[in-house]
Amino acid sequence: MKRLVLLLAALGACRTSQRAPEPLPAIDAAAIETAPLGPSIYELPLSMRDAHGATIGLDVHRGQPTLVAMFYASCPVACPVLIDEIRTTLAESGRTDARVLLVSFDAARDTPEKLSTLVAERGLDARWTVAAASDGDARTLAAVLGVKYRRLDNGEFVHGSTIVALDAEGRPIGRADRLGQRDGLLSALSR
Repeated sequence: MKRLVLLLAALGACRTSQRAPEPLPAIDAAAIETAPLGPSIYELPLSMRDAHGATIGLDVHRGQPTLVAMFYASCPVACPVLIDEIRTTLAESGRTDARVLLVSFDAARDTPEKLSTLVAERGLDARWTVAAASDGDARTLAAVLGVKYRRLDNGEFVHGSTIVALDAEGRPIGRADRLGQRDGLLSALSR
């Protein structure tokens, strides 16, 4: 919508003659609605350690639409629900090529062994990549994705449940900032 307003303002500023204004060109609302929300996050030089102990980058699923969320493995309530929400979104989308990247902001406790246990316990298939980022890289990714989190004195975290849909090249195309807001994600995955 912001792009549309800027386009209309620019067109209006270009009109300096006194003749009757020409009709505005047709605006393809579908093209505006499906335009990426920003640049590719794959350009960020972040690295993470996955559940297999391998070092990976954000572009681990380049070429496929991907849902990205941040979590921590020992989370007792919100993160299991977040994983279920992503699982439901994948099922409802019908996209067998869609992937998931779950990034932990608790690298100190979320070792590859702990992440591997989580994958097995939650029954996550090969479409899911679960990894932990260093504190600095996790904060950078959280800022880019708009995920808010804070470590409590007891070592647990208070955090949001944001899920971001990326296109095949890592550009954000949809998001849900609360659980149960699947419509935007489903729309993004339907493209």
